[in-house]
Formats: sequence, structure tokens, C-alpha cells
Amino acid sequence: MSTIKGLGISDIEPQPGFSATRDENGGWTGRHSFAIRRTSYGTLAGNFAKGTSVTSLDTDLPFSFSFLKIVTTEVSSEEGDFIMMNVTLAGSPSATYGDDGLGGQAEPTYALRGSLQDAPLSIHPKWAALSDLEKQALGEMISSGLVYDPPTGKVGTKDERTFWAEETSEGTEYVLTAADAKAFAVRIARGETTYLRPVFTWTESTAGNDELTAAQLNKLGNIATPRGDPPDPGGTRDWMLTSAFQEETGDLFRTELEWTLSEKGGHASFLYDE
Repeated sequence: MSTIKGLGISDIEPQPGFSATRDENGGWTGRHSFAIRRTSYGTLAGNFAKGTSVTSLDTDLPFSFSFLKIVTTEVSSEEGDFIMMNVTLAGSPSATYGDDGLGGQAEPTYALRGSLQDAPLSIHPKWAALSDLEKQALGEMISSGLVYDPPTGKVGTKDERTFWAEETSEGTEYVLTAADAKAFAVRIARGETTYLRPVFTWTESTAGNDELTAAQLNKLGNIATPRGDPPDPGGTRDWMLTSAFQEETGDLFRTELEWTLSEKGGHASFLYDE
């Protein structure tokens, strides 16, 4: 068999410099290079298909690296009439999830994030303490443009000369008596209909050789206790699974699950319990 720089027509020659990196969640990425004859490219290119195990191309590597599989291939022409096949690799030797929760070899990391977000005044804790009539009156100020009359505490309509207190279907006037209701009315009259609400999320990041399970997917939107020992908010707050993310790189799956902390009183169990 004729050779070029020692390469036979069917040879795939592993090059020095194989490297692999394991991240904090147990996911691996790597690189390797292989030389082939330029005239053999059409015949041998199929050996570098996505998903090919690196140990099937470089049998000198320990078989324990067989989980590293080709993700991308870069082809470069070199002197001496041969081609270099430069591959990127990814994979994991372990599963992310077991029958109930994380797998035994999973290596999750956790993060707590707090931010301020615009929220309607109607979900403010002080709004929740108002009477139903006051809530309705304030809601009408926001949605229907009713006005607040500070001297009387009433909510209604007004033209250039006269104020008319609005009445419910039972004939009861909208009258604000609670100090908090009046404070809300003043703000709404100024055009303020939202406030900055603190929002806390707890995120679990993992990596492995399997996808999110049906159990994980079906918990989205449900009240659930996060893994990873998040800070205890105390009181009556609870957590809800509000986000599920999965990214696939070859046979390596990176997943993120995110839980959001409720306001005082917890999430509505009628709506969000399993």
C-alpha cells in the first residue's frame, strides 16, 4: 500500500494533543485531531459524523472516554497532501436524573437571584388587606378612569363643576376609609399603577447524558420544594417551579430548573397544587 507521510489510503492517524475538560456539573468537553490522506477524504469523512465516539477513532485512548462524542468537525488542508480533521467533543458518563430526583452521580450547582420587577398595585400586600369595596373602587380608578375626592374619601366621576360618587349595583357608594386605601388612591390619581416588587429565584444547574424527565416537566407551574437547601424565607411563603431549560450538545444535556418564591401567604394552592 502506498503511503504519504506514513499514512495509508484508509488510515486515520490520531495526533498528539487530545484534551478534555470536566466542568463543575460533571459535563465534559474536549478536542482531538486526526490526519488522513487528502485523496481519502470522500471515503473516510463519514467516520467523523456527529455522535461518533472518540475512542472508536483513537483506540489508544482509555475506553473510559468513550462517552465523549463528536459534536463538530473542522477540516484543514495541510502540507504533504494530507488533511487534518479537528473535532470538538462533548458528553457525560453519568445520568442527571434517577427514578425520583437527581441521579446518584449528579453534580448540581445552585444560585439564588433577587431582583426588583414592576408589578401591579393590586398584588401589593397592603392592597390585599383592604375591604372588597375599597379594592373595587381602586380597581375602577385604574381601569375606568374614576377619580378620587380627598375631602370626602369617595371615588366617582367629575366634570368641571361637580363630583358624583360612584355606586355599586347594591347602591353603596365607593368610600375609602382605610388610610392605605386613600394612599393608594393618591398614587393612582398621579398615574402610578405599579410598584417595584422583590422577586427571588433559586436555580439548579446540572449536566448529564439524559434529558429532563416527564416528572420534571409535569411539575412546571406547581408548588414544589426546591432541592439544594435554599435560604428559608420564614413565614408563609413557598416556592413554585417556574422555569425548565434544556440544552443539548451532542450527547451532553445541560439543564436548569428555576423556582420562584411567593409573596406572603404562598402561591394559591387551588391553582398551583398538583
